[in-house]
Amino acid sequence: MRRTRRVFLVAILAILCGVGATYYLRLRMERRKPVVVPKSMRANVQMAGQDWVYRKDDGQRPIVEVRAKDMERVEKPAAKTLLKGVELRLFHKEGRTYDLVKSASAEFDEGAGSLFSGGAVEITLAVPAEGEPKGRLLSIQSSAVRFDAATGKATTDAPARFSFDLGDGEAVGASYDPRTRELQLHNRVVLRWRGNGPNQKLMVIEAGQLVYRESESKVLLGPWSRMKREQLSLSGAATEITLEQGNIRRVDTRQASGEDAVPGRRMKFGADQMHLDLSAKSEIEKITGVGKARLETLSDGGQTIIRTDQVVLDFEVRDKESILRKALAHGGSVLESHPVAKAGEPKASRILRSEVVEIQMRPDGEEIEMMQTHSPGTLDLTPGKAGQPKRQLTAERMTMVYGAKNQLRSFRGVQVTTKTMKPAMAKQRQPAPALTSSRDMTAEFHPATGEMTRMEQWNDFKYREGEQQATAAKATLDQALNLIVLSTGARVWDPTGSVKADQIEMNQASGDFTAVGKVESSRLPEKQSSSGGMLAQDEPMQAKAARMVSTGGNQHIVYEGDAVLWQTTNRLQADRVVIQRKDQKLLASGKVVSQFLDNKKTRKKDETAEPVLTLVRSDTLDYDDRQKMAWYKGHVRLLRGGMDVKSKELRAFLEEEKNDKEQAGSSLNRAFADGDVEIFQAAPGRTRRGSSEHAEYYVADEKVILKGGNPQMVDSVKGTTRGRELTYWANSDSLQVDGAPAQPVVSKIRRK
Repeated sequence: MRRTRRVFLVAILAILCGVGATYYLRLRMERRKPVVVPKSMRANVQMAGQDWVYRKDDGQRPIVEVRAKDMERVEKPAAKTLLKGVELRLFHKEGRTYDLVKSASAEFDEGAGSLFSGGAVEITLAVPAEGEPKGRLLSIQSSAVRFDAATGKATTDAPARFSFDLGDGEAVGASYDPRTRELQLHNRVVLRWRGNGPNQKLMVIEAGQLVYRESESKVLLGPWSRMKREQLSLSGAATEITLEQGNIRRVDTRQASGEDAVPGRRMKFGADQMHLDLSAKSEIEKITGVGKARLETLSDGGQTIIRTDQVVLDFEVRDKESILRKALAHGGSVLESHPVAKAGEPKASRILRSEVVEIQMRPDGEEIEMMQTHSPGTLDLTPGKAGQPKRQLTAERMTMVYGAKNQLRSFRGVQVTTKTMKPAMAKQRQPAPALTSSRDMTAEFHPATGEMTRMEQWNDFKYREGEQQATAAKATLDQALNLIVLSTGARVWDPTGSVKADQIEMNQASGDFTAVGKVESSRLPEKQSSSGGMLAQDEPMQAKAARMVSTGGNQHIVYEGDAVLWQTTNRLQADRVVIQRKDQKLLASGKVVSQFLDNKKTRKKDETAEPVLTLVRSDTLDYDDRQKMAWYKGHVRLLRGGMDVKSKELRAFLEEEKNDKEQAGSSLNRAFADGDVEIFQAAPGRTRRGSSEHAEYYVADEKVILKGGNPQMVDSVKGTTRGRELTYWANSDSLQVDGAPAQPVVSKIRRK
């Protein structure tokens, strides 16, 4: 133990000696150093220092932190702290990011809680508190900036420039509130948005004011705004831009108007409200206009204008270009199209009205490919040439296909009605419009002029023009020929009559028509027309034929192919019948068969006798109603009562018109036969045969005259009589013979 105590004492003594030696050595070294005298402070400076730091927090997170390389505190004229080499950190609510402000110099008023920098200031928003920045940083350069230490809000009225990884810009006057993370640019704002890709196109945004709400990823522009991206421009009032990861994804603006121009095409659009939807690369995908929306396209093919309550334009992004693919107009939509017109010619137009209209564009997005209505619509077609008719089409649904240069190529409609308005000729009244309807319709248009060339309607087709009407299963209009063809169950009628056939061709310009296949026609009596005749105008006339042609306003009518015409009991049959109403003539040819019945009051003394039927067969018939004469030619044969007359020709005269209609009309008055005349008359127990070159028959007196070519009468009871002229009265059974000087009368009496 004693030995151990001696060791501790020796160790302590050694330590004390070492410490003392070290102290004296350091003291000697300090005395050799030069003496540093502190700088004297400027007058009125209460305090000065370096690496100055000011912090403020709420007990849990920092709110604001001010750092400066140099600091001076002055008392007059007002207490403030002057800083140099300033860095201001304004922490966001969560404390993980802050906004960094850098300035060469600033004044800090701790009492007022404000920091003011009169020189250049650089502000960087959303800097991470730890680690390297991962997102985009917005940097602002300005001057005369004032900061509120309590709120962290920064304001300036001086010009400011800002930049970030997607673009840059400038404005006059700015403010930023870190609590709301809202940046305001007060006046004359210009923003150049480049996007996050090297090949993205520059978008330039201008506005009276700009508000950037970082927490909502929104940019608000007002009270006016303009945006331009190469050929696309958009102007409006208040505008809201929605961002996603720094890219523009949506633009909403009021009182908007825009334009998109490329070589050969120019598109203008506008609306009370307009919405632009963009892709992740800020390429336009959709434009929506709401309220008084308007879209106008000008191209080499003409002009197209859309007016509607709402329009939606869908774009397809190809090769970094936004190509218009489809347009949808909704609500009171009006589409007006004007193809290119030649110099000096009127401008053609097509005006479509419908609640909902969809437009499909061609792959290049410059011309219309197809247009459809999704609601009932009306299409007005105004021609580009004088003298051509205007047309209006209405339908439940419409589909229009376009060719080059926005020329309408074809039309398809469902539940369609049409209205065709012909121009008035000189000094003439406006013609009545032509109206049609059908369940289905197609139309074709000229590829160069856009004028309609052909129209087809089917399924319950109806037509009306003035007093003329028509129906058919199908109708086709050839515009070049101005010809309407009605097919399958065709029928045409007006107050004067009707025509029914398998097919009817109608000339719209002249009113002429041709009916083919199982033709049936009906002609009503004409007012104040003459009575009587083979085909009296005061009686309804019916007809059947394989073919019928009517021209000159139904004044010239031709029936062909087993033609049959009749009025009451009068009837005419032939291969071909021609009625010339103006000349009051009727011509028939080919297996002619005519029959007419005497009126009730005949020329017979017996007023109670039944009317007599007259039947005539021949190769041809020429009837003149003015003379009431029917001239039969070729293989003529007349059958009347018990009389049979054969000849080469026969002229039959009908009763002239008299006050008593029952004593006029189709009743046979007399008949003259010529050429190899043969007459056969049969009576009970008796026959008569006569022959001559000429014969005359008078109905009232039942008188027959034979003359020319050795007339002869063979009576089965009285024998044979010859003479220059033989006259026979059937009602008195008497015969008069006039002999010639060189030819005495020859009679052979048949004795019982």
